Amino acid sequence: MTRIIDGRGTGKTSELMSLAKDNNATFVCSNPYAMKYKADKYGVKGISFISYDEFSTVLNNKEKYVIDELENFMKAVFGSNFIGYTIS
Repeated sequence: MTRIIDGRGTGKTSELMSLAKDNNATFVCSNPYAMKYKADKYGVKGISFISYDEFSTVLNNKEKYVIDELENFMKAVFGSNFIGYTIS
């Protein structure tokens, strides 16, 4: 699993888009329309985008996914019940 961790404005989303494209993965994000627009501006083509809500209904173990802003995804899925995590 690839973890892309860095500050704001450092190219994390662009790198995640490249990872999705290279692995034929679906890009999960809060606003697929805005992210598609951003991908077009970056010149990245051929990525499928779905929202956090859509992801919860189409999860398929045979497909690959990348998730933009994992903390926001967890908050969207679990709401205020999501209170912390670790990463290693």
